[in-house]
Order: sequence, then C-alpha cells, then structure tokens
Amino acid sequence: MSFICSISGEAPAEPVISTKTGRVYEKRLLQKYLDENRQREPQTDHELSSDDVILVHGDPPSVKPRPPTLTSIPALLSTFQNEWDALVLETFSLKQQYQQVRQELSQALYQNDAACRVVARLMKERDDARQALATLQAQVSAFEAPVSQPSKPDVMDVDAGEEPVAVDAVQAYYEKAAETAKTLSKSRVKREVPADLTSADAWKTAKESASIGSLHTTTKPGITSLDLDQSSALLLTGGNDNHAEVYSRTTDTVIGTLKGHTKRVTSALWVAGGGLSASIITASADKSVRLWTAKPANSEEGKDVRSMGWTKKNIVKHHKAEVVGLSIHPSAEYFASAASDGMWAVHEAESGDVVISGSLDSPLSQVAYHPDGVFLGLGTADGFAKIFDLKQQQVLATLDVASTCESEEERRVTGLHFSENGYYFATVTSSEVAVWDLRKQKKTQSWSLADLSAERFVDARFDKSGKYLAVVANDIHVFRVKGWLPLVTLPCADTLQTLQWVGDLSTAIVAACLENSIHVYEPAAP
Repeated sequence: MSFICSISGEAPAEPVISTKTGRVYEKRLLQKYLDENRQREPQTDHELSSDDVILVHGDPPSVKPRPPTLTSIPALLSTFQNEWDALVLETFSLKQQYQQVRQELSQALYQNDAACRVVARLMKERDDARQALATLQAQVSAFEAPVSQPSKPDVMDVDAGEEPVAVDAVQAYYEKAAETAKTLSKSRVKREVPADLTSADAWKTAKESASIGSLHTTTKPGITSLDLDQSSALLLTGGNDNHAEVYSRTTDTVIGTLKGHTKRVTSALWVAGGGLSASIITASADKSVRLWTAKPANSEEGKDVRSMGWTKKNIVKHHKAEVVGLSIHPSAEYFASAASDGMWAVHEAESGDVVISGSLDSPLSQVAYHPDGVFLGLGTADGFAKIFDLKQQQVLATLDVASTCESEEERRVTGLHFSENGYYFATVTSSEVAVWDLRKQKKTQSWSLADLSAERFVDARFDKSGKYLAVVANDIHVFRVKGWLPLVTLPCADTLQTLQWVGDLSTAIVAACLENSIHVYEPAAP
C-alpha cells in the first residue's frame, strides 16, 4: 500500500493520517509544520495535536542506521533531506500566501470597479440635473416672452448666454405672423384647384426624363438638402462636402458654390421665392447658420457665369449643437432653426438675429413651419412630432410617430411636411410614413416598409396644390390624397435622399441622391 503526502506530494516514509480531515502526511514534515504554525493543520484552521494523528503501519521499517555524522555520505544525505524538507515547507507556505494575496487583490479590484460605477452614475445624474436646469431656465424665459409688455423699451433674454432681443422685435414678429396667417387662411378657404393642374392619369404615365450628375465633390459624396426657386429653374443643394451649390437647369451649369461651413450642410433654402437676386440660408453640423447674399453680377445683362454667385452676409452662432433643419416663414421675413440638443429659434431673415428661442426635452431632428406660419412642427430623435404654438409658447399636440419602432435609429423623425390645406401633416421615420389629421390629432393613413416593398423611408412631401403626396423610399411612390390611391412608382438607380415638386401645377418631381446626382421625373407628353 502506498500513500502520497499532502505537503510534499511524495510517498511518505512514516505516513500518518489526520483524524479531522483524513489527509495523509509525512510525520516528520507534519510535525515541523505544526511547530511553526501553532498546531494548525495545513490548508485548514483545525487544531491538530498528537492525539489527532494516527500512525499508518505499512511494510515493516528497515533497521535504522547509526546516527550519521557530517563526515560521511549518510550524514550528507541526512543534511540534504533536512534542507529539502525545509524547502518543501517554505514552498507550501508561499503557495498559501500567494492564494491569499490573489483573493485580496480580486476583492480590491471588485470594490474599485463598484466605486467607479457609483462615481459615473453620480456624474451622469449631476449632468442631467444641470441640463434640466438649463432647459427649465430657457423655457421660463420663453413662456414669459409673450406676456411681457413693458411701457419702456426694455429687453427680453431669449436664451442664456445670448444677446438680449428687444421686446419690440418680438411683438413685430407676432403681428407679422398674425397678419400673414389671416391672409393665408382667408385665401385658403376660397382657393380652388388650378384647372391645368397635372392630372392623376397623367402622373400614372410619369417616368424619368433627365438626370444631372457630378454635383458637389466626390471626396465626401452625398446631397443632403434640395430646394427649388419659384421658377423651378434654379436648384439649391446642400452636401456632405460642407458646401451648398446653385445649379441652373436652363444653362445646365453650376452658377454658385457657397463655401464656408466646416461640416456637412444639413439644410439649404431660398428666401422669398429664390431667383438670381434672392438670398440663401444654409445650416450645418458645425452648429452655425449662414446667410448669403447675391453678387451684383447676378442681375447684370449678359451674365458671366464665372462672376456670378453668392457671398457670405452673416454667420449666426446661436446654437450650441448641430443644426438639423431650417424652415422659412410664409412671410419670408423670418426663418426657424432647430438643433440636435433640443433648442429651436426664430430669426429675422434679413439679419439672422434671434427673435424667439426655446427648447424641448428631446433632441430635435426636423423643423417645419405650418402653412399659416402660426405653428411650428418639430420632429424629435426619439420618435415624436410636436406642434408648437409660437405665441402661446406651448405644445398643442404631441404625435407618437414611431410607436411601432424598437431601435433608436428607427424612431428618429427624418421628415416633416405640412399640406397646403393646413390640416394634413406627413411624418417620416425609417420604417413608416404616416399622414395625420391635425383637427383630430389622429393618423389618417400610413405605409410600412412591407406595404411599399421598401428597405427604408427617407422623406415625404405634398405638392403645392395639396392633391398629391410623394414618398421617398428606395423608389419614389406618388399617391393621390383623395383616397390615398397609388398613382405611380418611379424607380431610381441611385440612393434617394429628398425631393421637391416642380411649380404650382405639379408638372414634375426633382429628386436628390447620395451619389451627387439629381433625377427629374415628368408625366409623358399627351
């Protein structure tokens, strides 16, 4: 019968067994360990005395030699044996200490990780509290604005850290907005559909009639914004290359490149109907809005394309985050801007000065003026569209446009557009396009990706008559508003981004793509 010592890992010469643990030890090594460790059994906390150790009788031991001396080989062997025993005991003790240090280090690391998590949570709560306080201060300032009517030329702080705006400017805006809304509302009631509006049957025959390539630079391809002037002869585009460009459909030439932004242009709009002498407003991810004025050569006879263009007039740095959208007031004297941090503002179109500003408790992704100019549509990155009354400074309606979306990216509102009738409102997320009736605050019609066999939605726009709706997906889908009947699907080889209807009679559709191309779609000639 053979045994293995629990200390040395070798067969013991004098095996003994602990009655408390049942382990086998070399009697000699066990005795030395107990003498050095206050009678504690190795690897346990049990006290072990001589009464707790049982000697195991194996084969009869051989006759012991005479006591060795250091002058003989047996003496040397005995010395080596003692040194080996000491080395084994020391190694065993070091292993125990090593294991104990590992456990203590593991515990320390766990406590350090827990402390770091607590500190990070507290810092986040602090930052959230600061943001909530800043938002509350901005909202309080905005709510006090309409009712503040001092007799003296006092000023109103429209936002913390910005230059104060005269109350007269705010009042002038409200008066202009009310006057414009009254005029437009009255004309809308009496408005009739143009007799020569492109018919639904004509749109069923529509197909691509022209394409324009190589706009913007190829280093950062992608057209992000498109706007047509009133004549539909000039295209204004914003791109990922940080530039805006003006393209003349008449001469098939880029007649102006607006450089200055340091990041991608998110929105570019004509002011007062556009044209060679009109101003331009651009917004960018660099947190700024730029106002551009036409060069004198634009209105000269015998125009030289090389001398035409637009020059920077003013830079508006009101926002502290990426400016995600612009919208021109129906009077063309004001425009609204929105930023990704939830801040929005109304500016004078001539100077860019802030008239009113405020913030929402959600990050913004889109902004659009109501056709009457009294309300502001705000799309958020967390899946809501809010109708905001600028004069009353309150949200009139909150529409959950992404209730079926799960991921954060799918919930982002990528498009907003009001119909000219004043009560239809189109919202777009990457997975759904919906039309809402603002009178009932209910969804009138919606399309999912499966309905249109699409992979994503990008934009949706009513035409100026309010009779047609174009939905931008992998292709362009045109619907007649009455009954929401599909009229035609216009395929596109490039990646569509946005579109515009051409003219008051809806004679064509112009679409912009990520490949720096423009595609024109028209009904077939009768």
